[in-house]
Amino acid sequence: MNIATIFGIIAGIVVLCAATVSATDSVSVFINGPGLAIVLGGTIASTFICYPLREVMRVMGLFVSAFTAEELPIEDYIKDIVKISKNAAKGEEHLEKSLKGMDNEFLRDGLQMLVDGYSKDELEEILNNRIQQYHDQESNAAGIYRTMAALSPAFGIIGTLIGLIAMMQTMGDDITRIGPAMATALTTTLYGALFANMLYMPIATKVERRVEERTILMCVIRDGILFIKDKTPAPIVTDKLKGYLPPRKWSSLGKGK
Repeated sequence: MNIATIFGIIAGIVVLCAATVSATDSVSVFINGPGLAIVLGGTIASTFICYPLREVMRVMGLFVSAFTAEELPIEDYIKDIVKISKNAAKGEEHLEKSLKGMDNEFLRDGLQMLVDGYSKDELEEILNNRIQQYHDQESNAAGIYRTMAALSPAFGIIGTLIGLIAMMQTMGDDITRIGPAMATALTTTLYGALFANMLYMPIATKVERRVEERTILMCVIRDGILFIKDKTPAPIVTDKLKGYLPPRKWSSLGKGK
């Protein structure tokens, strides 16, 4: 888990707890079990209605990975591609050796297609299709969390309305119960806003950022494979792939010698 995520979570909890304690003498007023059930249960149920079951379950599994994902070392992959391009210039048998121990499936498949003799047009078409499919599928995951962020406040309002209706029924019996009942009803709206802005939206943003980083990496690998196919000299490969990095990281690649 990266430092920014840890700091954000801790800072959010501390601020909310401090505000809660200073705002009332009874912290228990912010605890509303039925309201929490309405917000969480309603949001999850509506999400299942909006999206296929398999897709929702897969996206739920992204929760931990979204908060633990670090920045991809794209510059390291560029160095690997440059090294492979140098080996490929020595002969096909050296290119085949580069496949051994290759962890990145996208890079491994691309190199295997090079070894199998795919044309440049075929390589470009296949790799572009895979990049597009990955980007579309993973972007849908972020869309699900954004849907949950939109639904959560709505169910918070629904829970508040339910609480207000129940409160109205008791107004004639004991007017002193109106204040506590109103506070309990409003906590549901609070839950909806908190879950939307401190949970679902941050996860959606994290997932989108990870998808963009992974897509850039796949584009680097695609271009590198096409350069290898064209037998582009290693220094030129380095300089061309540098364009995918921020300027502050250009020096980490050297001069492509």
